Amino acid sequence: MAPSVPSSNDFPTQLKPVVHLPPNNTPTNVILFLPGLGDTATNFSSFPRALNLPDALTVTLNPPFPLPFPLGPGDHWSEDLQVDPATGELDQDSPVARAVQIIAHDVIVDVLITKFKYRADHIHLFGFGQGGSVAVSVPLHSSLSSISSLGGVISIGGYLPQSTATTSSTKNRTPILLLSGSRSALASPESSPLKRVKSAYEFVTYHQWKKADDSMPKNRDEVLPLMQFWARRLKSRRGVPDDAVEIS
Repeated sequence: MAPSVPSSNDFPTQLKPVVHLPPNNTPTNVILFLPGLGDTATNFSSFPRALNLPDALTVTLNPPFPLPFPLGPGDHWSEDLQVDPATGELDQDSPVARAVQIIAHDVIVDVLITKFKYRADHIHLFGFGQGGSVAVSVPLHSSLSSISSLGGVISIGGYLPQSTATTSSTKNRTPILLLSGSRSALASPESSPLKRVKSAYEFVTYHQWKKADDSMPKNRDEVLPLMQFWARRLKSRRGVPDDAVEIS
């Protein structure tokens, strides 16, 4: 039997979730979309709506912390937003432990798995920038330690912050897709951010776009790596009776 569909009221209120399910679809999968620093769920939710992925419930989550004056309006994922002294800009490596705790425990364990009975390997994350750093950190959280893997994580420009522990003796089996522009911190195969992700995860794919920056995909060629990743990992119940029982 397919899981039931959660509404925005089922999630932590500080995340201001925007829930979308394409018409005539069965929500076999859930994809959590995490906006970048300074963005909002309302604005970012236009992206999963445009993708219109079949059999996938998308939940866009708002960063839980408001940007301090005069950096706002907008929100961010770090409990301790820091400034990079070398550039004078907001530090991409600011700690995100509290946001990771909320998503891993309060959203994935309490709501999606326990209350609505979604399988862990049917739960995916997509994050942009600072939201990507959160997404890559979530499968490593202790509340998910008994789960072999989530369905997959896609991160644009985001990587594991130094505040995220990667000390487990075994690598996490959640598939990871990292995307970036040619001038990103991830761009070099020998880059320390890319090595750090590979040290924590067994299955890591890195794709570098032709463009220089880590912006959201704007055309078919830039979207294609995402769709190929999801095509291999999103599960479908099309043609399966609702009362069918899976034997594993």
